[in-house]
Amino acid sequence: MSKLTQFTVTGKEKDDFYGFNIAGITNQSVRKVITKLTTGAERNDSIYEYALSSAYDATTATFTTTQSLVRNNAENSTQSGKSTLNGFEFNNDGTKLYSVDKFHARIIQYSLSTGYDISTLTYEKEKSISTEGQSPVNLTFNNDGTKMFVIENGGSTAEASPQIAAGNINEYTLSSAFDVATATYSQRFSVATQDANMIDLHFNTVARGAVNPGELLFLVGDDGNDINEYLLTSAYDISTASFVDAHSIATEDDKPRGIEFNAAGTKIYITGATGNDVMEYPLVTEFDISTTQAVTSNQSFRTNNIDIKGFSFNSDGTKMYVLGIGGTLCVDNGDDEKPITHITRTRNDIKLYEGFTYVFDVSDTNLLQSDFKFSITNGGTKSGGVEYTTNVTTSGTIGVAGATVTIQIPRKSVSLFPGSAIGVLYYYESNFSNTGGKIYTPEWKGELQLTKTDGKDNVETRFETKEQEDIFKNSFFMRAGLTFSVDNGDLKVELN
Repeated sequence: MSKLTQFTVTGKEKDDFYGFNIAGITNQSVRKVITKLTTGAERNDSIYEYALSSAYDATTATFTTTQSLVRNNAENSTQSGKSTLNGFEFNNDGTKLYSVDKFHARIIQYSLSTGYDISTLTYEKEKSISTEGQSPVNLTFNNDGTKMFVIENGGSTAEASPQIAAGNINEYTLSSAFDVATATYSQRFSVATQDANMIDLHFNTVARGAVNPGELLFLVGDDGNDINEYLLTSAYDISTASFVDAHSIATEDDKPRGIEFNAAGTKIYITGATGNDVMEYPLVTEFDISTTQAVTSNQSFRTNNIDIKGFSFNSDGTKMYVLGIGGTLCVDNGDDEKPITHITRTRNDIKLYEGFTYVFDVSDTNLLQSDFKFSITNGGTKSGGVEYTTNVTTSGTIGVAGATVTIQIPRKSVSLFPGSAIGVLYYYESNFSNTGGKIYTPEWKGELQLTKTDGKDNVETRFETKEQEDIFKNSFFMRAGLTFSVDNGDLKVELN
């Protein structure tokens, strides 16, 4: 055995030798890539809120915040990852929000502690409407919330009600205003002749001549790529509806997804999935689509795949809301502490060694209107925690080429006791629920630390450091043939 090096311990107390340490390379810099998945179970449907400096003028919109819908306690173990939200609506004062889950054929009700402030949104209750159809896509209410109207494009199962076909507006009566749990189905109105794939609907809110509020119904359809207008002889009674006129928007966008008006009904707004934008059309006569003029503005949303599904304003037009994809964070294409080779993992747990510096590439365009932060609380500020900012720096604009978030993991000094300088970290997004993961922070394996001898030809090391394997026996030195022995109380270290 050739001796590369030898250490002789002076103190002969055989059972009390402590503190031998071989310092490895510290403060290495490691790069990782953060992406955001936006398909399948990871789409994470969310509401995006924009502030408008000029009421009902989408060109003055500034992004404010985003809020997850399906991960805000709105999914149980049988629903997780499967919900597909297609439309939404507020109540009259913005303290309630309702979304339509097409996959589960249900209406989800949320409460907002501050009206029209989606950062205060929490899940409240839900109502299954699967008996009346299997593919609901959007909803609205009458003026006082005692009626709810749902677009149904899928029909129902043969077992439930075989006579129900697709392309209907289903009407429900609510015994308690704006409480979906009290909704009872009352009647339906077929719009399949005009469009069997309607996407959104809206009633007039002010009178148009002799036509009272609630006596005009407007629907935007994906089959005809047009706006369809219906006249009701009795306000909010769809059994009295008859088709009046249609206006094509196919030239502007062949995938319309939402329809809204300004308060006066003199402007109509259509969101389109092809252009990823909101288009504004003036009307010569309020709530009369036959007087629709050419599009006057076209405001794009973020450039990545937001996949617009719904659209609305607050009561005075100073805020604008879009339902779209929120996505889910993914680190290094899913390479994590629980590797699965055949699929890409998100919300993955990762390992960052103490003393190392990690540079996260956050230039993926799907990260636009998002962020990437750290906390000692799972979920960070979305779960009542605080942001961890020690030795954390950012560079550039997230979602744009060259953007990075850098963190240096604090390092614990040599000690007799296992542990880390920081117990645990989590990465998260401040606008979304349950999209991040856990960060293990073990001492680096290169930090070879011997804690004591037992007076014989073996030694003990710190074991099971931070849920990781023994840092001593799996080190480079042991693999290379490093051996320890005790000779009359002296510790000798030899390398083959």
